[in-house]
Amino acid sequence: MNRLVKIGLAGLLAFGLAQAKVNFPYPQNSNYGGNGIVLSNQTEAAAQLKKAFEFYLKDKYKENGNYAAIEKDKGSNNFVSEGTGYGMLMMVYFSDNTTSYQSQFDKMWAFYKAGSNEHGLMNWSFGNLNPTNNHANAATDAEMDVAAALIMAAYQFGDDKYLDEARTLLKNVKQYEFEENGLHKPGDAWNDKKNPSYVAPAYYRLFAEVDKDNADFWNTTAMNANYALLETNSAEYSTGLFDNWSNASGKGMDKYYGYDAARTPWRLAQDFYWFGEEKAKTMLDKLGKWVSGKAASSMNGTIERSGSQMWNDHNSTFVATLMTSLVTDESRQGKLDEYWKEAVSLGDEAYFEQSMKVLCGLLVSGNMPNLAAAPASSSSAENPASSSAANPGSSATVPSSSAGLQSSSSGGEAALPTAAMNVPKMELSGRTLLLSVNGNVRVDLISMTGAVAKSYDRSSTGSVSVSFDAVPSGLYIVRVKNAGMTMLKKIKLD
Repeated sequence: MNRLVKIGLAGLLAFGLAQAKVNFPYPQNSNYGGNGIVLSNQTEAAAQLKKAFEFYLKDKYKENGNYAAIEKDKGSNNFVSEGTGYGMLMMVYFSDNTTSYQSQFDKMWAFYKAGSNEHGLMNWSFGNLNPTNNHANAATDAEMDVAAALIMAAYQFGDDKYLDEARTLLKNVKQYEFEENGLHKPGDAWNDKKNPSYVAPAYYRLFAEVDKDNADFWNTTAMNANYALLETNSAEYSTGLFDNWSNASGKGMDKYYGYDAARTPWRLAQDFYWFGEEKAKTMLDKLGKWVSGKAASSMNGTIERSGSQMWNDHNSTFVATLMTSLVTDESRQGKLDEYWKEAVSLGDEAYFEQSMKVLCGLLVSGNMPNLAAAPASSSSAENPASSSAANPGSSATVPSSSAGLQSSSSGGEAALPTAAMNVPKMELSGRTLLLSVNGNVRVDLISMTGAVAKSYDRSSTGSVSVSFDAVPSGLYIVRVKNAGMTMLKKIKLD
């Protein structure tokens, strides 16, 4: 039986109307359920981010046949695994009603797989776009972002294959990049020290829903061990600045917040925004208090963790990442906006700096929601299709193997919100669509390419059955119009 789960109508309305190709078109403009604050002007920030991403796509995204990757330094022909993770996340979140970046996503994922080693993990560095197993070994931070991107892609692009791919990858990650006690390793070939910025607690929760055989490991063992490491590291200095590297207990090893440590507040802010995690909030509060006392224009790196000295690098590695520590307290709204304004003023930057600007900007602007649990954007300003929806409270569906979404106890259609209770009710039983209608009903079964595979149009009251027996297997949108209402659902016909 197909298992259907609910998302908001607006995104899928566009998806079902041929032009649209994604379920959660950019910009999503989420407020993360009220967990913390986001930028004051989300519309302006979304436009600024899109411009920054377009530069990233033009300047750093490179293709060679079926492979693609993010170039580390302009003209270097060097590609690293972390960049693949960053790029895959961006392709998911910047896809909109006009352009789906699924093709670019797939080429980057193909590069990852072709460049993987005997452990099924991508070697961390390549000197060209012809990947093989060059025995450079893997780096755990890349796997965190790649696995999360695969999960989000399943919801954005509506294809369960990405969940299957993520499931396989995560089993390798657990076996080769984590200790039995749950602590992360920095890679699959060494474990001499730990990197706090490789800890991704929000992702562990996603992993538990996909890699169900190891759900306890991700939800409890890895979560507890790595949060303990971060808490120890955070507690070492009054600033709350994290170290680039630590020992297994979390004690810092070089006393600097630099280009490694910079990702740590971004990862904590994800867990706070998406799941309201108090441990993340506590550490962000502490760091945010120190950051809020510094002008964005003077935030330079690398930074001594005591806060006593800053070096000379004024770029988004420091401005944008430290910005994410400000999201827990509404009294820091002005400071949050100031830091984003400064990041924007830095213009187009080099690979890592631009990556941090875009990823951190996506998060604090409300454009990096957990797609496995969030409703689609209903911004009519950016989503023209949503403004014409007959009933914006109606439901639609995303991949069946949901992470963190709640379906009805019957395993079929998710419960509709109150505003949509008059929408024609539908249920899929095998290959038969069961409807309860009043008056003329129009049913269109639409393929993922926008072609109408089958139509049904007649006047009826009560129960109606529409058979899809003659339709090829695959993913479809069902569009039902009845009694002045429109309802869309995504289904899979086996």
